[in-house]
Amino acid sequence: MTDEPMELSRRKLLGGLGAVGLASAGAGLGTSALFSDEESFESNTFAAGELDLKVDWEEHYSYPQRYGFEDPTTDLDVTRVEPEGDGYVGLPDPENPVVWVAEDDLPAYMANTSIESFPDPNDDGVQEMQEGEFAYTPCRDGADLDEHFDPVGGLRTNNADTLVDGEVEPLVSLDDVKPGDFGELTLSFHLCDNPGYVWLRARGVSESENGLTGPEATVDDSPADPELAEQIRTVWWYDTDGNNVVDDSVGSVDVMIAVDTSGSLTDDDVGELETAANDLVTDLDAAADARVGGLSFGDDVNDFTALADGPVSFSGLSSGGSTAMPAALDIAAAELDANARSGAETFVVLFTDGGPNYENREYSTGGYTVGSGYTGGNPGNSTVDDSELDETAAVADAIRGDHRILAAGIDDDKQPTGREGESGVPLLSTYLRDEIAGIPGDYFSSENPGAVSGVLSAITDAIAMDEEVFHRGTLADDLAALSSGAGVPLDAGLETDFDELSDPADSDDRECFQPGVNHFVGFGWWLPVDAGNEVQSDAVSFDVGFYTEQCRGNDGGGTSTVGDGDDGNNGDDEEETATVTVQGFPSVGGDSDDDEGATIETVDVEFPFALSGASVDDTSWSVGPSGSEVVAIDGNTVELDYPDNSNTYTSDTFLEVTVNGITAPSGTYDVDFVFEDDDDSAIDSADQVTI
Repeated sequence: MTDEPMELSRRKLLGGLGAVGLASAGAGLGTSALFSDEESFESNTFAAGELDLKVDWEEHYSYPQRYGFEDPTTDLDVTRVEPEGDGYVGLPDPENPVVWVAEDDLPAYMANTSIESFPDPNDDGVQEMQEGEFAYTPCRDGADLDEHFDPVGGLRTNNADTLVDGEVEPLVSLDDVKPGDFGELTLSFHLCDNPGYVWLRARGVSESENGLTGPEATVDDSPADPELAEQIRTVWWYDTDGNNVVDDSVGSVDVMIAVDTSGSLTDDDVGELETAANDLVTDLDAAADARVGGLSFGDDVNDFTALADGPVSFSGLSSGGSTAMPAALDIAAAELDANARSGAETFVVLFTDGGPNYENREYSTGGYTVGSGYTGGNPGNSTVDDSELDETAAVADAIRGDHRILAAGIDDDKQPTGREGESGVPLLSTYLRDEIAGIPGDYFSSENPGAVSGVLSAITDAIAMDEEVFHRGTLADDLAALSSGAGVPLDAGLETDFDELSDPADSDDRECFQPGVNHFVGFGWWLPVDAGNEVQSDAVSFDVGFYTEQCRGNDGGGTSTVGDGDDGNNGDDEEETATVTVQGFPSVGGDSDDDEGATIETVDVEFPFALSGASVDDTSWSVGPSGSEVVAIDGNTVELDYPDNSNTYTSDTFLEVTVNGITAPSGTYDVDFVFEDDDDSAIDSADQVTI
């Protein structure tokens, strides 16, 4: 035992900042190995496929006054001169800081500089997970449709940054930027069923010179070419905890693992959790200077292993009883308070499938006694009462002042026991995320105990791995890479040697992203203080997002690559003969919600080249039209006619068409679908093919 005071590291402090995004393992759509999904905000719209990908974000700007906000530095310790000593955080890139913010003032400064986010139900620029009766669930509420990108009546911030003269602004729009200005955008993506390979991409890139000012005219020797993107410096990183800041490296870590063994789990379930907890111990021991203790909890708190006696190895756990969650948290925290090493970062990792349900009494194990002041428990029933939820939330809130709590919820897409269907009661995932873990980046989700293994790598990364900066450069170079093909391939394995900018996307070092995990990518930018006058009046804007392909059945090479605003042909003039399969979704785009339930009469599949010599090999519908199908090829168009159809389409309807014998120059092409229904409404959808 040590009497030395606990040190509050910057990484621990930053773990308490507001974060972008969250994820729970809600119901997903896709199971086919070739399914893909794209959330790329292209032309301010989302193109949705069958592998469900959801997105949210928060954006910061050092001069928010431009959008009607107050001076973000008022009453805060913020300086543009490098301070002496420690206790400051350099932004936006600690290796190239523009400003330094005192650690104690960092949460306020980040809130003050937040200019837009999603979800932001109160339009203050800062992301809110809960507001009134609204509670954000990404696989239900996350952005994946054009309506989500519209700030009017939606969850995107509605202010001068997002809506100008009635027009929706791109996600990143830089104009009137002054030397010394900087900003940051953290994007979060969520896979809502299956693991996926993920690419980061940019679309809708727009650069303009906007004329020449007097000072600019004297130094700009290329007046037709905007220079702003070439001057802006950038940093991209995996923002593991979603706090919008590149965190310091990881040192020593001390961890207490708490495993739920309550009666809502079977013995087999508990066995799965026991295995997962022991695997996490092994991973932490291999990844960092880690000491790991643990305990289990049901009616009581048992199986205690102190930090000094670890690493803990759970064995013979069995299910039964209620859920003494506050006692488990209090005892785990007491061990960290008493025996964590000075300077070590400290964590409680909680595995649970339910809400708290417990007796008001003392609980003793490992030399610690807690619970003498508990009043919220209700031992008379198995229902999770509000008093139990509130008291346990208060316990967790007090603990998070000194230690991070990482919560792994199991089968969490439901309300707590006994509260099913009750208005105003949050989902278990929402409660564990917001009240126990406290921030989205510290919450993980799995559909069942056997699936917990899928989130262990992410938990290990959150505790023991440095946040990885995968690129530093100029915005011009970034946009070139992000706009090429499928974009920049991302890697879920922070411990691997995969290089996002130079290695092939199908490299063996690249790993898939898992559902049930909050995945964050941070982007920081700044215009150096020594930038010349040639950038005056220049502007650059672009949308960013993600593309994913399901891991099973794919190698990560990217079966879809996308052009930007032309016919998509990125290849040479050598002609190839190919068989291609394309997908169209009549419920995507336009006023599709108004047309759901209509009867499909014809479909045109329009290629950007002639289909002479080609033939249609197969047409496949998720829910196909009834009656006969008439297939024809006319020029560059596959024409499908359904004269006898009485079936209607829904939001899940899609069409897959395979065409043989296509002869065209190698490259990547846009293919358009036009669905004509009985209301004479044309619903457009698009796909891409590579020859």
